[in-house]
Amino acid sequence: MSQKNQSSRESMGRFSPATTMAAFLCLIILTTAGIPAGQDEVVERVEVMNREVVVRVFDGGKPVPDLTKKDFALTENGKSVIITSCRQVRRSLAPELRHNETEEPALEKRRPRLFLFLLWWNEESKDWPKVWKYFLENIYRPGDQVIISGDQLAIQLKDPLEEKEKMAEFFQRIKGDLKKKQQYKSGLKRELESCVRNFDQDLKENERKKDAFKIPWEVLFNQFKSHYRGILEEYRLQRLRIQPEMMRRLSTALREVETEKWALVFLQNERLPLVDMRSSLLTHTPMTLENRFKVKRFIEESERRIRMATDMAAHIRDLRSQFIGAGATFHLFLSDAKGETMDSDFLHWLPIFSSWESSFRGIARDTGGSVQDTTQLKQALEKAASRPDIYYVLTYKPEAPGMGKPKLHIEVSRPGLKAVYARRLKPREIRPLKMSEPIWKEGVLRFNLSDYLRETGEAGTIAGDVHVKVSTETLGGEPLEFEKVLHPGDESIQVDMKVSFPGPGGYILTVSARDRLSGNTARGYTRASIAPPEPEPDESMDPKLKAVLDKATDYCRRLQKAAFRFTCTETVEEMVLERNPLSKRVEPVERSWRYDYQVVMDQEAVEERRRLVRDGVRNVDVPGAELKTRFKALYPVFLPVTLLGEHNRANYRYNLVATERLKKR
Repeated sequence: MSQKNQSSRESMGRFSPATTMAAFLCLIILTTAGIPAGQDEVVERVEVMNREVVVRVFDGGKPVPDLTKKDFALTENGKSVIITSCRQVRRSLAPELRHNETEEPALEKRRPRLFLFLLWWNEESKDWPKVWKYFLENIYRPGDQVIISGDQLAIQLKDPLEEKEKMAEFFQRIKGDLKKKQQYKSGLKRELESCVRNFDQDLKENERKKDAFKIPWEVLFNQFKSHYRGILEEYRLQRLRIQPEMMRRLSTALREVETEKWALVFLQNERLPLVDMRSSLLTHTPMTLENRFKVKRFIEESERRIRMATDMAAHIRDLRSQFIGAGATFHLFLSDAKGETMDSDFLHWLPIFSSWESSFRGIARDTGGSVQDTTQLKQALEKAASRPDIYYVLTYKPEAPGMGKPKLHIEVSRPGLKAVYARRLKPREIRPLKMSEPIWKEGVLRFNLSDYLRETGEAGTIAGDVHVKVSTETLGGEPLEFEKVLHPGDESIQVDMKVSFPGPGGYILTVSARDRLSGNTARGYTRASIAPPEPEPDESMDPKLKAVLDKATDYCRRLQKAAFRFTCTETVEEMVLERNPLSKRVEPVERSWRYDYQVVMDQEAVEERRRLVRDGVRNVDVPGAELKTRFKALYPVFLPVTLLGEHNRANYRYNLVATERLKKR
């Protein structure tokens, strides 16, 4: 038994616009598989005309809602540019909270979100179980992605309700790291205590010596300063210093995720054992008033240096800009490490305002989040969940498309308002308008559109503006066009267009869509085959033809009810046309397969089995193989039933051409 298949297939690569800001004029070569003859190669030029930037507007620290495009003015590298759209996004941590009609559509609220928990602790938090329970019961919904990170460990949870063992292992490792930190902190305390105690003893012993054997006070003091400052500086570099590269990688990773993003930072205030000004060193140790003043001033300077984020100045603006551009909202929850409160003879514990804390304070404010310094973490999360996050997505036409990181300046026309945005972060290029493959079925053309711009109108509603045009030609070569303007409010839309044709025949449909806000376009192709009206059935059938058809129908009826097993060697050959990637020409390619074929029929239950024994020139053995051809024939043994059976007779026209004898019958 042999089957032959011939089809035309072209496979060409699809090139999308580059994600870098330097490439604005690009060629998109659309996949041409299934494109009708005459349109073998389609090259479409798409000019990406827009960039987008996220802007938050505050009035005395509170977010400002309901601004429109006319409320903003934007300049790029000092030159005014056209704002093409302005979309307001209003959201909150708790998904059930609703504000008013200007918030995002309900469809978007059901999209999966990303939650990043940053747990930077000095000791285990007793409030964390309450926080996690509140998050699962009031904020989390199925489909959300959750990442929990310490300062060195991180895990991703696809279903926090089910992955309890994974979380338990993570917190066990966190517990081990915290134990090491406490041991390090205990060692730090012993070093500082020893340093101060030795200085105190050296001064007392030096006081008892005769003048000729006394060590100069400046020598003892310099030794103490060097030792004390070295201990604190080593700790500051290891524990308190910001790591800009790690922060940049974090902001870049958040920026690449195309979904709603929230970052919840649980940071325990750092505490260090520093010299107590009321200790015996500064009250009873023998020193002159002048020397005592020098010691106090040195301790105050050391304390000021370790408590202030002195190494953050060069990075804070750049990091804030990157996190603003990442589109994530940060909430900062500060608490104390309660176990670090044991003072000693010379030391007492003081809070340290580390670079991490000062950095995230600024990031939380600029991304619309909250900063709460409290020991009641669950109540703090409840408060943050009710806080609205409002920002605007502005798109604009760049003056200099080749600029990598242009300098932006945004002003709000209303006085007293502050605009926060990423001034020197490379703006995000608008994603190309996407169109699914058009499908023609039963008089309706159907396809999906996505990645168009939407903006907030005067009434507070969010909608896009897309123009759709369907073009074709009549059989006589006259053009036909059908148009439709869409104003979708959701991120994607299914488009159904009824298209009528003047007569039967095969039509090649070109579907183009243009986002009138961004200028981006998309194009697709399909065929529409319009069958001629069915002729009226001819009641006067030739009696001889009718007798033959009745016999064939009876045979098909018995064949369908028969029980048998049919086996054969099936050879399948197919010739397709494919584009040669080297010569760029369309060339014929022949393929062949050989199967051990078996069909089993038992009480109208049909089962077809194939074992692939040869693929081209290679001998293989693949049981349960499927046909690899573009077109497939189901149960070819039953082809008579398809063509001559009673249930399909109305779909065919039959003519008696001639008669032949087989074995004298």
